[in-house]
Amino acid sequence: MRCVRCGTELMEGDRFCPECGAKQEADQTVKDSIPTACPSCGAPITPEMRFCQQCGSPLREAAKSASSANNGSVVTESVDSVTTESMAAESWGVDSADDGKKSPTATYPAQPMPDSPELSSAMDEWSESADADAGGKRNRNIVIAVIAALVVVALVAVGIVMLVGHHGQSVETTATTTVSNPSKTEKRAKSNAKTEEKQSKDCAATPDASLSGVSASGSVLIATVDFSARACGDTAWKGKNVKISVKDSDNEVIASAVYDFTNDPVRFENGEATRKLAYTTGQYWRASDQIRTSTTTMVVQGNSPTTGSAAGDVNGAKGGAKIAESDVERYAQQALSWQLDHDRSAVSALYDTPTTQLSSKKYDMEVDGKTWKYNDIYAQYLELRAKWPRTVLAWASDYDYYTRNGYASDYYVILSGETFGSKEEGRAWCSENGFGSNDCMAIALD
Repeated sequence: MRCVRCGTELMEGDRFCPECGAKQEADQTVKDSIPTACPSCGAPITPEMRFCQQCGSPLREAAKSASSANNGSVVTESVDSVTTESMAAESWGVDSADDGKKSPTATYPAQPMPDSPELSSAMDEWSESADADAGGKRNRNIVIAVIAALVVVALVAVGIVMLVGHHGQSVETTATTTVSNPSKTEKRAKSNAKTEEKQSKDCAATPDASLSGVSASGSVLIATVDFSARACGDTAWKGKNVKISVKDSDNEVIASAVYDFTNDPVRFENGEATRKLAYTTGQYWRASDQIRTSTTTMVVQGNSPTTGSAAGDVNGAKGGAKIAESDVERYAQQALSWQLDHDRSAVSALYDTPTTQLSSKKYDMEVDGKTWKYNDIYAQYLELRAKWPRTVLAWASDYDYYTRNGYASDYYVILSGETFGSKEEGRAWCSENGFGSNDCMAIALD
């Protein structure tokens, strides 16, 4: 079987010509379309001949020329341009790469092939097949374009849904955050509630204490006390009958009272707490302005005995009960001795200057139905000093003014420390401040 276009020998099952590329059908044959005479000299030829035995002309080139002339523009329009150019160059001996220049090997022009019904039918079928293939490709391109458009639309729709959903989620999240983000006041309240819940638990440990500040409210000593107990953590200490004492640098007690924290606990945070404690007269034995906090120490003792009821709170400072009476007298006697030494120079400064005497008492002295003890004498000193800060304490036996006439002088004298131009001015001051003639007198130490 040979190619319907160029006459090239084909193998069994070839659908396209390996020489010219024309489409073939299994039942097609071009035996009738092959010339039976040499187109150059007219000598008889057979299909197997490739050259004329008479003149030597190539018979395949003649067959190709005939096929091209017979099909004309149909073949030119249907086949690929590259194949057409290749065929033309092969027919005329022109190299396509030489821009149409004739090859020196060309010996004759192409001769038209005789008309062949099989060849025309094959070429028509090939053209229709090519058109169908082109149409199919166009249809496939249209389908692909439509599918791509649908995919784009679907993606846009999904994006819009996701955007709306994300916006809704953001709004919901914002709303949730707003609702779940309480105000600072609410947070503080919750924090305080948690702290109170922790501090509602009892701490069994007895804390240490230190004095960080002192002040006075009338004749009441206000002590600022720092408590420390690592074991207490964030709990509350509800100590009962706790004696809290303050000592000076000589280890002498200058304040002591018993406190009950059962219903008013000391609330710790990280093992630290600060409370203000009130000491009334009879519970402290040193004026507030004469206490140096840096040289003091404190002692905390639980389960201590008390005398009487606890005093009331003073300006937010917790009041306590008195300690044992025997301890009170001992501390008061020590305080009187300390005060005499401390005020000695101030008393000497009053020599030859009129001042006023506010009290003269001795231990176990009966005055107006009251037996005076050491604590009573010192308490009177503190109360008078709270009103007149220049008040001083003196031991009468140390001064000639009280001993020169041979009178008893074993008593404590309280002087106002105020100075006057004369004793008359001093007596007037006593009257102006509400003292009776037996409670205030003008004197001049000499």
